[in-house]
Parts: sequence; C-alpha cells; structure tokens
Amino acid sequence: MSEINYNHRHKASGTMISGSGDGYLTVKDIRDAIAHLPDDAEVIFGTCEHGDPLQFGRFKMRGPNLLQIEFG
Repeated sequence: MSEINYNHRHKASGTMISGSGDGYLTVKDIRDAIAHLPDDAEVIFGTCEHGDPLQFGRFKMRGPNLLQIEFG
C-alpha cells in the first residue's frame, strides 16, 4: 500500500501556492494556503542545513507592517 501524498489533496483557496519570484511572502499568501486547514493543523518549516527540522521560536513585530518569524 502506498503512502498518501497530501500535497495532491491540497485545495488552494487563492491563486498563490508558492512564494513570489522575489522571495517575499505576504499574510494573504499564508491565509490563502491555510484557509481550509483546521485550527489544530500542525505547521512545519522545512529543515536546516543539517537536516533537522527548524524549531519555531517566536513572532516579533519589526514595524507596523512587518512580522518576523524567528526560529531557534
């Protein structure tokens, strides 16, 4: 029996699936990507150069229109 590929089950609510070509990510991009997920869905942020998962640290406001997401 093969493993389920959940990427194939993702139903995009907006037109943006990947980040823009300039590398910027907006709140709208995130909202579109997660709109249909339940509140208790887990979010992971890929891996570091050693292959370990990145560990979320905190959210930090860096300006009126800029949110920094820190990893530890």
